[in-house]
Amino acid sequence: MRGYRTWRLLSRHADLPDGALPLTSVTRHVVWPPTLEARCRPPDVGPHAAVPLTGSLAPHRSPSRKCDCGIYAWYAPNDTAILGARVFGAVEASGLVLMGDRGFRAERARISAVVTRNRRLAAACAAAGVAVYGRRRHLLRDYPPEDLSALLPTNPNSEPELHSTSRRTPDRFDRIVCLAVWGRAALLAFAVTLLPAGAVVASALLTEAGLFAFVASRAHP
Repeated sequence: MRGYRTWRLLSRHADLPDGALPLTSVTRHVVWPPTLEARCRPPDVGPHAAVPLTGSLAPHRSPSRKCDCGIYAWYAPNDTAILGARVFGAVEASGLVLMGDRGFRAERARISAVVTRNRRLAAACAAAGVAVYGRRRHLLRDYPPEDLSALLPTNPNSEPELHSTSRRTPDRFDRIVCLAVWGRAALLAFAVTLLPAGAVVASALLTEAGLFAFVASRAHP
């Protein structure tokens, strides 16, 4: 499964483990090899991990629904801007993958391609078999977003939202009828003060007929 993420470029003077790339996660001090495997550990210790959401959990396979652990990536390239960093790239997830609305957490992720003009990073990626691009659009041309709609569950809120939308029409209709009734009352009050009794009765009949005609016309779709 393809996803997108960003990394920070590791300092030239930082220690680089054998086989690792000079890339580190944005939110964790994790130096990335070409393929990273997730393990649930305390923050900033070892591979991409996080503290359990509630209490302490027994050792478990990462990612877990009861924990924040796992390797994160977005489905859409533009979503990576939420965690801005110098290096943008595409990853291929494998193993256990927990899918969310906009991204996933994976057990394993291999870096497919990166966008960089840093010579040290470009050389390290080329030696590890990671494609290097000078422009983001060129990477996305060769590694476009995948259509994952068939794998994502239907939004459980979609049906209630449709119901709430359908209820708006009667509410609007009630407000229109209320305004019409108040307008009728104001017109009759004006007629009583300025017109003779016969004219007031005629005005009342006309406004009543007009109100019923208006309501009848609005009641039909």
